[in-house]
Amino acid sequence: MHLALNTMVYEAGKVGLKESLPRIREFGFAYVDLNAWRSGNPAEMSGAQRKEIKKLLDDLGLVSSQLLLINSRDMASSKAAERRSVMDYMKSCAEFQLELGGRQVLVCWGAGVYELGTAKAQSWINSVNALREFSEWCLDKGVLIELELDPHVYFIVNSLERMAAMLEDVDMPNLFANIDIGHLHITRESPAAMEKVRSRILHVHIRETDTFEHTNSIIGTGKVDIEAYYDKLVGMGFDEDCRRHGEEPVIDIEMGEPSRSVDEPDRWVSQSLKHVQKALRGLGF
Repeated sequence: MHLALNTMVYEAGKVGLKESLPRIREFGFAYVDLNAWRSGNPAEMSGAQRKEIKKLLDDLGLVSSQLLLINSRDMASSKAAERRSVMDYMKSCAEFQLELGGRQVLVCWGAGVYELGTAKAQSWINSVNALREFSEWCLDKGVLIELELDPHVYFIVNSLERMAAMLEDVDMPNLFANIDIGHLHITRESPAAMEKVRSRILHVHIRETDTFEHTNSIIGTGKVDIEAYYDKLVGMGFDEDCRRHGEEPVIDIEMGEPSRSVDEPDRWVSQSLKHVQKALRGLGF
């Protein structure tokens, strides 16, 4: 299995993609998860800028292991125009990931949020329809979509049980589960709970939390027992499941978020990398 780094720690530290990618490679990473946000948002790039990022990845020998669709919050909105805007953004991101040589994209924000004044059942239907439309559009292009749960009541997919239900309702062969270990710590779902989506897991995030919320802080400074989840993933055959779909198994270090700043991204990465390599000795670059 391969250890990747998520670019969010640099974006939150106000370090753009062209500057952060060489730093990531210097740490030894061969795989990188890119955030479609700020300097990594393809919807705000010119064709020349997109080619520049592709060339930089190639020159550095970096693989784009996952592209995170950060601006997907309104995918289940009651307003058709907002849903269409999100769909256009997600398609642009998928095209960018293909340009970069990658296949995996992650739908963030728990597949959408509940709105006041809209029945929860309708929000669920809106989310199912959006995910199915996106999955159908991606299918013949070879794009693999991961779904991430977010651990609060206002997210449509906020538990592994809801994730399993969403995968079943959408019923598309290119839709998979993304496991965020920090989120499972908050929802009090043990490693054994991952059995609910067994054989459907295609990507994993290591994220830090305190007892009640994700702090997105330096790995090892919070409460998450990453080793227990890692051991369970190994036992479930996570690596074999990935390779069955033509993908290398990747576990990503994720830190920082849009609403919080990071003072020294390189220090965050260095400290987290030391902790992860000590705790998960079977995981390399």
